[in-house]
Amino acid sequence: MRSAIDPELASNLVVISGIPAGDSGTGRFVAHLQARMAEIVGNRIRLFSRPERPALWQIRLWLRNKAYKFAASQIIRYGFLLGRFWWGVSLVLLKRGRRLVLLHPQNVGYRLALRLLESRKEPSLIYLLDSSFFCLVSYNHLQGETGPCLRCLEFGYDQIAKNGCEPFPKPDPAATEFAPGLEQLVKAGRVKVAAQNLRQAELAQRQFGLPSCPPVIGLWTQDWDEVFSGNAELTPDEAPAEYSWDVLFHGHCLDAKGASWTAKVAAQCPELRFMFPFPRPDWFEAPANCSFVPCTWESGLRDELGRSRFVAVPSLWSAPIEGALVKSIACARAVVVVNNPTSYCDELPDSLVLKLSATPEAASAELRQAIENDWHPDADIKVHWLAGFAKNKLSFVPGLLDAALAAHAERLA
Repeated sequence: MRSAIDPELASNLVVISGIPAGDSGTGRFVAHLQARMAEIVGNRIRLFSRPERPALWQIRLWLRNKAYKFAASQIIRYGFLLGRFWWGVSLVLLKRGRRLVLLHPQNVGYRLALRLLESRKEPSLIYLLDSSFFCLVSYNHLQGETGPCLRCLEFGYDQIAKNGCEPFPKPDPAATEFAPGLEQLVKAGRVKVAAQNLRQAELAQRQFGLPSCPPVIGLWTQDWDEVFSGNAELTPDEAPAEYSWDVLFHGHCLDAKGASWTAKVAAQCPELRFMFPFPRPDWFEAPANCSFVPCTWESGLRDELGRSRFVAVPSLWSAPIEGALVKSIACARAVVVVNNPTSYCDELPDSLVLKLSATPEAASAELRQAIENDWHPDADIKVHWLAGFAKNKLSFVPGLLDAALAAHAERLA
């Protein structure tokens, strides 16, 4: 299927991404973006991604195992890809008329990201992947709290120092400059914004003082192709005779993702069995009814979903469309989330996911009640939602390109 995007106009677009195509959630998004752009307009749109540097521990491990040739090949490959990235950046800076789409400014480097945006003759587009447009931490959540943090958005950037916030996912001395700089560029009309979902768009409207919400264009990642192939849904009638786990936490070991929150719920429910798909860190406090079984989606996590009564995706930040949530809705018997008015889960029907209270004490009581009542999603609502969400596969990238080209059209008007 081809879009109505004008190839000649699209050929003046360039995409700069802080994350390359790969196995991470954002990496799989970039992989889909690359493939879909090629399908729509051929190779007219250039995409330059900053490569992931091999970690020092990886290099040491290769050398310890005497894998010298492999280590050399990976270092040379990284050097080549990094050179290609900087060549693309130089091309953009030299050709100020090229229209820019910016993705994941944290890994691009905040100072470079602002420089790229400021250098354009035409308005650029930034597609929002997280909360970095107003939050230094990217996942707007303070450790120990049970909901999202909106202090910088509501009270100003002096809240960074007051709350001791540090840049995430990587340290960057220019991190404090990015959100204020982006705000000025958006208010001046030099940068346009596109959001994944409505709640994220509403936050962007508040942050940038926009007269209306920016366009909402959804999201799709490469690994969802298989999940939405039609064989993933597990209906209540197909539930196992006995569950291996009462609750499976689906996410990374981050406070903002609700890992510690889930362990606190587990402490309130000692009779229930909780499973976490990562090795237990030394600092992670968890009661005896929590099991840690390291696995990925491909190495057993998907199977564990099918053996779990509930799958928890309890993000405590203003999460947009998370892969863990989408895959859990498609493949798990029942999904629980934290009732969060600024996250994507707030847009989901109550009959599709079970929305628990933010405090672990109240959430544990609600979880027990759900088990007693054998709560599961409404089958018709689930089928309808899955069918509607699957349309993102074809509509997402054309929507992103339309938003980028609309920024140019608004400038001409």
